[in-house]
Amino acid sequence: MVHSSSTSYDYQLLDFGQGRKLEQLGQVIVDRPCPGATGPKFNPKAWQSSQLVYRDGPGGGWDRQASGEETMASIQENWECRSGQVRLGIRPTVAGQLGVFPEHWAHWDWLRESLGLEKQAVEQESDKPRVLSLFAYTGATTLALALSGCEVTHVDSSKPTVQWARENAARSGLQNASIRWIVDDASAFVKRELRRNQQYDAIILDPPTYGHGSQGDRWQIRRDLVPLLSNCWQLLSENRKAVLLCGHSSHISIRDINQILVADYGRKGVGKCEVSQAFLLDSHDRKLDCGFSAKYSWK
Repeated sequence: MVHSSSTSYDYQLLDFGQGRKLEQLGQVIVDRPCPGATGPKFNPKAWQSSQLVYRDGPGGGWDRQASGEETMASIQENWECRSGQVRLGIRPTVAGQLGVFPEHWAHWDWLRESLGLEKQAVEQESDKPRVLSLFAYTGATTLALALSGCEVTHVDSSKPTVQWARENAARSGLQNASIRWIVDDASAFVKRELRRNQQYDAIILDPPTYGHGSQGDRWQIRRDLVPLLSNCWQLLSENRKAVLLCGHSSHISIRDINQILVADYGRKGVGKCEVSQAFLLDSHDRKLDCGFSAKYSWK
């Protein structure tokens, strides 16, 4: 959960409804589509303040609503959104994305606690928890964990997106942090790590419903997620602490996934699983559905 009144964020969900959400990221107010934004808008007048609007369909895309001489380029110049010490550059994409998923920020405290980072500072390089972040996108969670003392392997199949994440690291003063930047297909990378006998203390996955790997391989969550998760479990170290699976897809069932994992590894090997809804709160304390999270922990 991210509450709009939090002082540690440069993000606010101002309103939502009728299939759209109104957000403020840094100093820019954005109106864009959102499948989970059901029901009516709470404050229709607030939407008149939007500076950028994304419209779906033929001839759609980003429209500038800002007043005066502002252009899209001037809005984008140095546009960023902060989450604590993590600073993220914002870029409107042709698909209507901006490069941030604030609902994921709510998982950071749980990850730190699961890895024992709330109890003591990590001083020695050899003591750093090893974390694998798959489908890691523009790197917000990667950077949050690096700031907390983790050694993170950041994997995404898009070279421009990994470059975007590296730029976010530089914005956050983490250009020299313990981060491996990998442009690769998640499933292929995990298989290679198994052959290399690599191990991780925590693994994070945020897979899309459909996608393409770095070599053009097609990803389909219904077909490919369970084999990937099964391989991920084999990558976990004896000091395993956490697995976090985030998603928005209705094409998978966490219950079915858990049954398969239990069959493969047994209840003790699977760990404790907590499934919950991910959501954001708007200015009126209404919950916006942002998918689900499945948190596996060993304590």
